[in-house]
Amino acid sequence: MARFFEVDFQRLIQILLPVRWRKEKQSAWLGALCNPILELYNAFMQNRNSNLYSSSHNSQVVFLNEMLNDTYDPIDRRIYISDSSNFDPLYVYRDAENRPLWLGLESEVGLTAFPDPQWLYTNSESSMSVYAFIVWVPFTISFDTLRMRAIIDQYRLPSKNYYTILNF
Repeated sequence: MARFFEVDFQRLIQILLPVRWRKEKQSAWLGALCNPILELYNAFMQNRNSNLYSSSHNSQVVFLNEMLNDTYDPIDRRIYISDSSNFDPLYVYRDAENRPLWLGLESEVGLTAFPDPQWLYTNSESSMSVYAFIVWVPFTISFDTLRMRAIIDQYRLPSKNYYTILNF
C-alpha cells in the first residue's frame, strides 16, 4: 500500500532549495517557517491513524473486547465481556402426564435412581436478565467509568442498550 500522506519536511526543504542557497542557516530558517505546517501535519496524521483504527472495529464482542483492552489493559488484557446469566425455565408435570422429574436436595445427588437433579428458578431468574451483556474489569485496573461507557457506546449495537461494568 502506497503511503501518500508521509512527508519528510526536512528532506523536502533540502530538495526544493536551490544548490547555492543550501546553507545551514538558510535551511534552519526555512525549517522554522515550516514548523506550523509540521504541527498541522502531525495533527492530521494522528487523526487519520485514529480514524483508521476506529473504522477497523465494529460491534462484535471480539472488537469491543480488543478496544477496551487496548485502552485500559494493553499488557495483561484481562478485561472481557460475557452474556448476562439466564436459566431455561423448568416445568413441573402431573403424575398422569408420566414425565418424571426429580426435584431433590443437594445432599441426595447420586443416591437415587433418577438422573441429576433439576433446579427450579423463579420467573425473574429464568427470564432474560436486565442486562444484554456484562463487562468484567479486574480490581487492579483503575478506569473512568464514564469514559469506558463512552467507548462501549461508540461500538455496541444500538439494540444492546442495557449493560453493566463489574469488577472481579
